[in-house]
Amino acid sequence: MTVQTKIKTKRYLTYALIIFLAHIVQNVLCVFPEIASVRPILLISVAVCISMFEGELVGAAAGLLAGALWDTVTVAADGYNAFYLMVACAVCGVMLRIFMRNNIVTYVIMNSGITLIYVITYVLFFISARGIDDAGAIFFRYYIPMGIYSLIFTPLWYILIRSIYRKFSFDYTEY
Repeated sequence: MTVQTKIKTKRYLTYALIIFLAHIVQNVLCVFPEIASVRPILLISVAVCISMFEGELVGAAAGLLAGALWDTVTVAADGYNAFYLMVACAVCGVMLRIFMRNNIVTYVIMNSGITLIYVITYVLFFISARGIDDAGAIFFRYYIPMGIYSLIFTPLWYILIRSIYRKFSFDYTEY
């Protein structure tokens, strides 16, 4: 195993550990206070940030892992979270490679858009389509505040993932 492969393996295992810890904090532990019975969605932010630094392939794998972990605790999603996060992170990686620069402003915009699209599609597919009354009220009372609450932690994830990416990057001048 080359030095570069060892460094990448350590970085990917660290990403997997962060995704797993974000899953535990989001879905199992009640670490963050509930504001009006709303808890933040951490897995979207983590997966999107990883895809911004690693590209579409690793980003899609991170999104798939994050979504699959999230689907283990949701009753109605049936693989939706894994599929959505995989596609969203792959698109994010491609867009960043072709159109955008990797900085915190881009991350905030990208994360806000992906979170908003997730909230809208989740309400459409799993609340409105099932015939639940007052889907609009649920959307504005619960899901929009959940998305906004999630975006508060955006700079934290960017700083953490960027530091991991820099720490476990291969420096060609050393070898």
